[in-house]
Amino acid sequence: MKLILNNKSEKLSNTFFRNTKFLKFVFLVCIMILLLLKIKTLHITSALFFETLITLRGNLAYFLAAIALLFLNYFFEISKWNLLSTQIEARSFRDSTIEVLRGLRVGLLTPFMIGDFLGRSIDFKKEHRAEAMALNMFNSACQTYTAIVFGGMAFLFWWNLSTDSLKNLLIFPNILLIISTFLGLFFVLKIKFSWHFLAKGKIIRPYLEASKMDINLSNVLRMKVLMLSFGRTLVYNLQFWLFYISLGVDLPKVIIFIGVNLMLLVKTVGGGLNVFGDLTLREFISVHFFGIYHANGGLILIATFVVWLMNIFLPVIIGLFLKPKI
Repeated sequence: MKLILNNKSEKLSNTFFRNTKFLKFVFLVCIMILLLLKIKTLHITSALFFETLITLRGNLAYFLAAIALLFLNYFFEISKWNLLSTQIEARSFRDSTIEVLRGLRVGLLTPFMIGDFLGRSIDFKKEHRAEAMALNMFNSACQTYTAIVFGGMAFLFWWNLSTDSLKNLLIFPNILLIISTFLGLFFVLKIKFSWHFLAKGKIIRPYLEASKMDINLSNVLRMKVLMLSFGRTLVYNLQFWLFYISLGVDLPKVIIFIGVNLMLLVKTVGGGLNVFGDLTLREFISVHFFGIYHANGGLILIATFVVWLMNIFLPVIIGLFLKPKI
């Protein structure tokens, strides 16, 4: 496949995404400043902070278990990417790890997570980069599908627990998610992917040759990626529950399940944001939903922030120090 790259794309390829010490330092300074600004917006009182520390001390085992699940979470994601990327070039698990973490790092500050696609594809040969981005889009589609399935379950549980007036409001989203679940499965397993519409994107356009962007994947491979995506969503759910419990969010498990999966559904399907925007969306959904069940808003903000910090921010920092074997 012959791909046409313009000068702008070449410069991005050769400099912006490479692991230079200077760029790492600048990036680290920028995200630390943004992180401090974000912490400031939480408006955590000293009383709430010390109360949370005391609660955490008594539930430390839950907290450590949630952190340990971080590695299983990313094992699933890296395994998916390794399965897909080896369809076009030989990749080691370490190569895939570096690419996933680089995509996360570059996507941290770019809108619509464009950086994730470019960051993962940059180590491939020029003629394979468009295919790598297309495979990453299939990977994202699988993860989105699992968010729809779990989100549909959350809406059904919520409908069952709700009053009659709220049940009427929840009928339409329930029907929509049930239909999306069936159509999504057909999409993941049966459709021959065509990426012509991506040629309209100004950033991605140089990497695409629209007439040749059909990716053929066997249904066996698609099912493997889909099952790993389900595994990752299950891990997310368990992580959220453990973090929330360890930080003192005292709610029934079914309410936490509903809130977490509504959050994952909204931020996965509708979150065309960078990672800091993703955090804001998580906080908004969690505070408003759990607030219905009289949860402490300040505590919910802290818990949601800690989940984001461990699942997104910590892997980004780890990725800065992970170097490819020469």
